[in-house]
Amino acid sequence: MANRQTRRASPGYNELKAELRAGNWQRLYVLSGEENFLIERLLEALTESLVSEGSRMLDRVLLDGNNRRLSPAQVEAEVMTPPFLSRCKLVIVRQSGWFAAPARGRSADDDDSSPDDAEPAASNGPRDRQAALAALFAKVPDSACLVFVEQKVDRRLRSLVQAIEQNGVLAEFTREQPRTLARWIEGECKRRGLAVEPLAAESLIDRCEGSMQLIWQELTKFFLYCDNTGQRQIDRQLVDDLSLPDLHGSIFDMTDAISDGRTGRALELLDVLVSQKQPVQLIQFMLTRHLRQLICAAELGRPDAIQSALKVPPFVANRLSQQSRRLPPRLLEQLYAACFETDIRIKSGQIGDRLGLETLLAESARAIGDARGH
Repeated sequence: MANRQTRRASPGYNELKAELRAGNWQRLYVLSGEENFLIERLLEALTESLVSEGSRMLDRVLLDGNNRRLSPAQVEAEVMTPPFLSRCKLVIVRQSGWFAAPARGRSADDDDSSPDDAEPAASNGPRDRQAALAALFAKVPDSACLVFVEQKVDRRLRSLVQAIEQNGVLAEFTREQPRTLARWIEGECKRRGLAVEPLAAESLIDRCEGSMQLIWQELTKFFLYCDNTGQRQIDRQLVDDLSLPDLHGSIFDMTDAISDGRTGRALELLDVLVSQKQPVQLIQFMLTRHLRQLICAAELGRPDAIQSALKVPPFVANRLSQQSRRLPPRLLEQLYAACFETDIRIKSGQIGDRLGLETLLAESARAIGDARGH
């Protein structure tokens, strides 16, 4: 049944799924965040719980926020139309942009300014739309479930946020912690009668940058492979053979080569990455980010502190800790600055991106060798 209680704290995915399994749902959901995988899973769960399979064409309505003609009045018309055969009508509005601050108005940094007061009331202006939305949220019937899927919700829109929280759910789905992702991977594998090595799970998380959508795509490949071959364990070798290239691991190896003064090995690793169709700009970005992580690791010291602060898997934290001890912090900062100087030269047309990165690697290895008196 529809739940009309006020929920102040932002609920998580598991809490919302448990509520649906118990037969309860909210009349209003406003979902945002970068972890689209969880948002789509929740939409699937809402569809299965509320909409009869034979009437999804009628009782599950999708509205595109990119349509400039879309208005709160149109959404209200859909919400107020009773369901055909389902227990509830599901209305999903994607990327309306109605929960972002107006572009005009005073700076949000001013003490008394807020998007609620950013511009005077005008016909069909942002303030009028916010008022219309707040009024709509308060009268969504129990026979409907209204879901907004947004890139971001500006919490400075205080009256609108308050209206959401008083009448439904405001939830943001951010990237999960590596430990949570590892448990999720293990659970999905166990559900299919498969075992997964912890190191394989950590490598997969690292290769996919913690994105559940990418991890799921890779897991699907493993499941198909295991079904066809009869293999019952996903190990590191299988991840190396079937999954995305280990770009982060290659950057680690490249940094090791630089720190040892082995320019040839660093350039060889670059050739391998380019042959794997990795963009040179991405490789340089990853190298720059890696050096920034090493600077942080040098300051943090312990792997557990590195894991917590940088939100990386345990094996990555251990390797960052070990590698950061090989180079003095002052030298790491010089290499980090050199990355930015190279980026400026490339973007200003002084040098090509491939040659710029090769020069950066060679000069970095030489600088480390000179610092060590080689």
